[in-house]
Amino acid sequence: MKAPKTYFSTELRTGRRALRRRLSDLFAAPRRVGVLPLVCILLLVSMLGSLVACNTAPTSASPVPGPTESASPAGQVWEGVDVPDAVLTAAESYVWDQYRYWSENSGAVGMVDGKMEMLGQPAQYDDWRIESMELTYHYDGLEGVTLDVYRLGWRLHTTTPDQVLLAGGMEMDEEGWVLATYPNSTYLIFDVSTAEEPVYLFSSMINDCEPGSELFTETIRCPLQWALLQDEAEAAARAYLSTQYPEQQVQLTALTFQQEATAPAGTACGVYETEYLLDVDGKWVSMPLDLADGEHYYLVLASTSEGCTILGGFNARPGTYSRQAEALSWGLSDTDFALLWQGGGWYGLGGSASYLIHVLGEPEITNISDGAVSYQPGDRWERWSWPDLTLECYVSPEGATSIWTMETSHSGFRTNRGILIGTSTREDVLRAYPTASDQPNWDIEGDFLWFGPEDGGFGHYLTFYFDGGDTVTRVQLTDYFD
Repeated sequence: MKAPKTYFSTELRTGRRALRRRLSDLFAAPRRVGVLPLVCILLLVSMLGSLVACNTAPTSASPVPGPTESASPAGQVWEGVDVPDAVLTAAESYVWDQYRYWSENSGAVGMVDGKMEMLGQPAQYDDWRIESMELTYHYDGLEGVTLDVYRLGWRLHTTTPDQVLLAGGMEMDEEGWVLATYPNSTYLIFDVSTAEEPVYLFSSMINDCEPGSELFTETIRCPLQWALLQDEAEAAARAYLSTQYPEQQVQLTALTFQQEATAPAGTACGVYETEYLLDVDGKWVSMPLDLADGEHYYLVLASTSEGCTILGGFNARPGTYSRQAEALSWGLSDTDFALLWQGGGWYGLGGSASYLIHVLGEPEITNISDGAVSYQPGDRWERWSWPDLTLECYVSPEGATSIWTMETSHSGFRTNRGILIGTSTREDVLRAYPTASDQPNWDIEGDFLWFGPEDGGFGHYLTFYFDGGDTVTRVQLTDYFD
C-alpha cells in the first residue's frame, strides 16, 4: 500500500438557530467541492477534527449541549478566559467534541480495496482544556446576520504520545498536551443580531488569513448559509425518519451538518450526522441498531428553491462517507459504477441522463423500446448519443431518465479510483481494481478488463477496453439485471 498523502482544510460546525429566511444564492449554481479525496488511491486526513465539515448542534432544548452531560473528564478552563456564558458553553462543547472524536479516531483515512476506511488506531486521551478565547471581529449584516467571531485556543491531553500522528500545524508539548490543528486558527461564530445572548452558529479552522479579510469572509459565507437552513433540515430529517418507521414514534436528538457534497445544477446537498431515538415497546432506544464500532449514521439533504428533502441515509466512520454521500446526491447506486466529469459531477448507473445536458448539450435521442422490457404503461427505452458518449436509458411515464448503460471514449471522464481514458494503462487498472478480470463474460468482447460481481453474475459492471494496446481507450458501465 502506498504512503498516504496529507491535506488540510477548514472545519465548520453549525449550531441550532431558528432562522427561517432562505438564501437565494445558495441555489444559483451547482455546489462543488474538491475532487481530490475521491480520485486518489490513498489519502491521509490527519486532523479530521479540523476538516471543512460543518456541524449543526443537536436539536435539543439547549442550543449547545454542555460537555458535562456525559463528560469524563470535565476538562479545564484557564484563568483569564473572560467571555459571555453562552460563548464559553459553546467553546466547552466544541472542545469536548474534539476530545470524543480523537478518542475514537486515528485521524487518518485512506482507500482500502476501493473503500474509505480508518487507518491505524486512535491514541488515548484523558483530558482537554481551553487556554484562551478572544473576540477578534464583528460583522454587521453578513448575509443579513450580525456576527461575532471568537478565536479559541485549546488542547487535548494524551496518555499515549507515541501514537499521536503530528502532521501539518499540529503540536504536542512534553507533557502530552496536543493541539490537533494549526495554532491560533480555531474560530467560533455567533449570531448577535438581537439583544439576547450570543447564539452559536458554527466553527471554522482558518489558518491562512485574519477575520475581516476578504478570504476569511468568503470562507465563512458558505457555512453561514447552511446554518440558516438548519430549521428546514431538521424538519426534513424528522419527516424522513418517520417514513422509515411508520408504525413507531421517532425522536430526532441531533442533526450535525458535516460538509457539502457535489450536486446537480440548482441543488445544494449536505451531509448530516444524525442521532435519533425509536419508541420500542414504550422505551426510547438509540438508533440505528446496526452501527459498527466507531460508525455514525448520516443523512444526505438536498436543498432547492422548492425546499429541503432527505435523499437517504447510511452508516459510516467519520471522514469515510464521501463516496456514499456523492452517490445519493447524484442518484447513483455506487460511484464505483459512475464516471467523474473533469468539471465536476458524477454520471453513471441509476443516475439521471438529463444531468449530462448541462455538461455536453442536447444529445441525439433514439427510441429503442422495441423488444425491451416494460415495467409500467407509458414507459420507454431511449439511446442518448453525443460525440464519444452513448447512454441507454429507461424513461418513466413521467419522463424521468435512469442510466442503464454508459459507454465513452471521452478523455474528460475518469473513474472514482482515478483511471483516465486515454492515459491510464492496463497495469494502472489492475492496481486500482485488483479483482478485475479478463475472462469472457456476458456480451463483453475484445481486449478488456471488467470489474463487477466476483461470481460474474447479475449486477453492475465497469469494463475497460484497450483495443489491442496497453492504454484504456474507452470505458463501459452496464447494469446486467435479472
